[in-house]
Amino acid sequence: MEDAQGTEGIEELKRDLEFLERELFHEYYVTAYGGHAAFGARLARWIGNLNNDADRKGLYRVLAHLFFIGKGEQDAAYRTAFSRHIMQWLMKVNNIDPFAAGADGLLAKELAATRFTEVTDSFGIRAFCTINQIQTEALRYKWEGNLRSWNLARFRQDVLEENQNGALRRRNLVLLEDFVGSGSQMLTAVDLATSLGPQVNVLLCPLFICPEGAREARNRSEAIAHFEFSPVLEFEDRFFLQPVNTSPENPDFARVRRLLVDLHHKVDGGLQEYGPFGYENTGGFIVPYSNCPDNSVPILHKHVADSWDPIFLRNSRLPT
Repeated sequence: MEDAQGTEGIEELKRDLEFLERELFHEYYVTAYGGHAAFGARLARWIGNLNNDADRKGLYRVLAHLFFIGKGEQDAAYRTAFSRHIMQWLMKVNNIDPFAAGADGLLAKELAATRFTEVTDSFGIRAFCTINQIQTEALRYKWEGNLRSWNLARFRQDVLEENQNGALRRRNLVLLEDFVGSGSQMLTAVDLATSLGPQVNVLLCPLFICPEGAREARNRSEAIAHFEFSPVLEFEDRFFLQPVNTSPENPDFARVRRLLVDLHHKVDGGLQEYGPFGYENTGGFIVPYSNCPDNSVPILHKHVADSWDPIFLRNSRLPT
């Protein structure tokens, strides 16, 4: 009714959201249990945070920029990470011709010499190994929680299985992560991994990565010969809303930018206060099914008692 001529795309957006509610949004794990209600009810409460129709319409239209990653998409990314990115990297660093006789045996040998690790437990290395039928990973190393106490000699011995002669059974090291924003924790793990020296081939393979994290990882890849960066899906800058206009940008972003700033007083405060554009001013609208990252704009995920009901509540490890 508000967009009878279809110039603002509201009717089309409504159809898209109804389709996505049926196909994907019900997978959002944080609100799947505990009485959080279905997407339609959360949407109504989210729009109901505001008191006038113009602001409600503007907030509703923000969802046109949403990028939701469902479980099926993440499982597909698991398979692509292994079958394409990791296998191509192993062939490259070990000079394996995939069309040569005996290539399968050489690849099997290199896989046995590969240690798969996860940067944080959100990656889900158990699911990754199961989907890709990887059966050589009795030890599943997680960098998170080991960064401060990390010891090179102990890592070589325990994780890379160094023998008494200094030879490494695991000479290929893969760092995996599901979603990367600015990449601060990921880059710390990369720096430690590459400090092992050129005898250890290091691959960083995030499933989904934002532009800032990708730039930092690529800079390291260009500077370190034994390190390679190969993401499954790298988001482009044009999908992120910066605090100031970065021409060229989406024509709708000027309106959304004003809305985020005007509404921020409703989600302002708490220990995790990063401003209207989220952590490190990333300005994302990305919502993985497992949890909404703090790099996405807070009006999507932040709960403030008596002030703001989010549409995709974030489950944070830290007090809010």
